Amino acid sequence: MKKIILGMVLSIFVLSSNAAVTLTDNPFYNDVEVNHPLFVKGAGGSQCKGLPRVCTQMVSCEQAKQALKCGNTKLDRDKDGVPCESICPGG
Repeated sequence: MKKIILGMVLSIFVLSSNAAVTLTDNPFYNDVEVNHPLFVKGAGGSQCKGLPRVCTQMVSCEQAKQALKCGNTKLDRDKDGVPCESICPGG
């Protein structure tokens, strides 16, 4: 009998509440812009995700520059702003 009453109460609660989930229901969501290299926005999400970690794995100078923007400072050993000087001119 208790299970039936509990089931009825839960059914009434579910039917009376707004069951739609929106982005504002997520406590981790906000629309504040974050100015940090790890959160660089681009087409299809973060441009930092999946970038190679070392120069020998880079396929282009542009990829190395993006990885440097994303915070991989090890790519610029002499700290002149040019990453992976073996593939990027100007080093």
